[in-house]
Amino acid sequence: MGFCSICGSTICGLHDGQVHGLTLGCINGDPGVEIEMHIFVDSKAPWDHIGGKAKQYAEHAQIDHED
Repeated sequence: MGFCSICGSTICGLHDGQVHGLTLGCINGDPGVEIEMHIFVDSKAPWDHIGGKAKQYAEHAQIDHED
């Protein structure tokens, strides 16, 4: 995990020294991104509502990699 050196808030996830995910709560303004998918929706809390048109996957997403 990457943390703010001033307040200690989580800024990002790290994997093998590379940034892997960014906490959008630390962004000022609209980041201009859209949710692409929801994963592990079968294990969501019963009170949680998933809105929008993004694909939903019960567990892992099935991603086609183009080389």
